[in-house]
Amino acid sequence: MQYEHDTYDRNLKRGNAAGQQPQNREGSHLRGAIYLRLSKDDDGRKESSSIGSQRRLLLRYAQEKGFPIVREYSDDGWSGTTFDRPAFQEMIRDIKRGEINLVMTKDLSRLGRDYILSGQYTELFFPSMNVRFIAVNDGYDSAVSDMDLIPFRNIINEMYARDISRKIRSSLRTRMEDGSYIGNFAPYGYIKQPGPPVQLIPDPETASIVKEIFSMGAEGRTPAEIADSLNQRKIPSPAVYRCLKHPWLCENNYTVKRIWTANSVLKMLHNPVYLGRMIQGKSRKLSFKSRLTVANPAELWVDAGRTHEPLVSEAVFEACKEEIQKRRCRR
Repeated sequence: MQYEHDTYDRNLKRGNAAGQQPQNREGSHLRGAIYLRLSKDDDGRKESSSIGSQRRLLLRYAQEKGFPIVREYSDDGWSGTTFDRPAFQEMIRDIKRGEINLVMTKDLSRLGRDYILSGQYTELFFPSMNVRFIAVNDGYDSAVSDMDLIPFRNIINEMYARDISRKIRSSLRTRMEDGSYIGNFAPYGYIKQPGPPVQLIPDPETASIVKEIFSMGAEGRTPAEIADSLNQRKIPSPAVYRCLKHPWLCENNYTVKRIWTANSVLKMLHNPVYLGRMIQGKSRKLSFKSRLTVANPAELWVDAGRTHEPLVSEAVFEACKEEIQKRRCRR
């Protein structure tokens, strides 16, 4: 992204009356970029870790050294254990195009917390592209610093990320055992009531739709027939409804399930959340470095029991299960 921060614009204007670039005491060949990152795992309440604080620190350092800054890249809310971050990847593309040859970060952990991938960038990619890399708070400058300690710093950063991930998993499990809902979005038919603990309460707009779905299922209508009925009446599917309630979600990118399907209805008919039961922990991240999730065995699920108001009775829920089982037996 083109760097447009007001502070930098003012610094440019103060360069001299003719509007020249600030004098670069270490060479006018540099085209600098600052890279900012703040993870959800980091304590955003600490000013030293905030995006704004990182920006101020790096701009001040660049001004003191006379480095011209032409780009800013910011990944707010992205973990350092992945390098598939939008702004970071944009920076790599700009480096390959020769648009920048100086990268500055607050410290090495802002670049990343995977010591293998971090090392590939600091020891292989940046040098091969003639890019000068500076981690201000670590006192590292590839133009003058020794590389020997960098791998050890990267390992420490990864150990920190691993420890944070373990603490988060432990905290989430405790919250699940306490009956707190930890999902980003409530199941269709419910909305989240802030806690702690975070509770589910019936959604005035969709709870009646859920009850109708279970009623049709108990009467013997198939999931496909139920889905067709809902689509004919133009009732938004759960995914579309979620986007309507959360405008920052892009419907096209977030989901392709714009209509009700037999599978979405079937999942709903099997979900004990509509009985008022809270069962969570059915999946987990493959590792703290990966976004991939894998299913947990049933013995690792967290069943907090009855935690919220049910939308259907046990009798209706069991009737739906019996109808589904009958159709399976007839196949």
